[in-house]
Amino acid sequence: MDIVRLVSAPATFELLESKEQDLGLFHETCLWEMYLHGVIKKLHQWMEILEEYENEFNSSWEYYASSKRIEAIKDYGGDESDYDSEGNIRAQGLTYEDLKCYTVVCDLVSDDWRDIVLETIPEQLGVLTLALKKQAKTSFAEVFKKVINRDLPMYKQDKNGNMVKMNFSDHAMQKASDELLADDLASVVLLACRSIQLLVKRIRELDAFSDNKDELLSIRKDAEAMLNLKFLVRQ
Repeated sequence: MDIVRLVSAPATFELLESKEQDLGLFHETCLWEMYLHGVIKKLHQWMEILEEYENEFNSSWEYYASSKRIEAIKDYGGDESDYDSEGNIRAQGLTYEDLKCYTVVCDLVSDDWRDIVLETIPEQLGVLTLALKKQAKTSFAEVFKKVINRDLPMYKQDKNGNMVKMNFSDHAMQKASDELLADDLASVVLLACRSIQLLVKRIRELDAFSDNKDELLSIRKDAEAMLNLKFLVRQ
């Protein structure tokens, strides 16, 4: 996405206030970057949470939530109701209200803050996929030719490992290859987004106060499959 970022980014602070500089596309490229990095981070985060849930808490929602509650109160403090008359963290007679913020389901999908990965839907990535395909049809050589008004020589490595100048046929083949790759990348981005939304939907439908052992195991496997570009998310 280098070309899109290059042509949309303001070159100086002065241009931030210029009416001639349309910053909308640049701001959107920043969101693309946040989203794409965020997807990978979120999938790893989900896997870490679920592996801990399965291995350390034996897939027990109550054991997990009780432990996370105590951990959070020790680190950040709690309300007066979180302590007994002797000032110790209360561990007995806990209600669903006491534990609801600490369940594994809440840790996976929380509504307490905005999350670009959880909230993004495929329809919001239309400009991104269009830019991917558009960039594949525009080479750096063409961009620089417009800027400096002369051809920029491009090179490739031949079968002997030598760098040789690309001819017209080489450029045409490279462009065709780039366009096919861009189509594939656009499809992967949209499929990943749809798969994330299916996972979010499945998690939100779970009862936070149940173990959900089999379903959460399935979700962990699907997250791992996505990281390996194997989209196995069930409808």
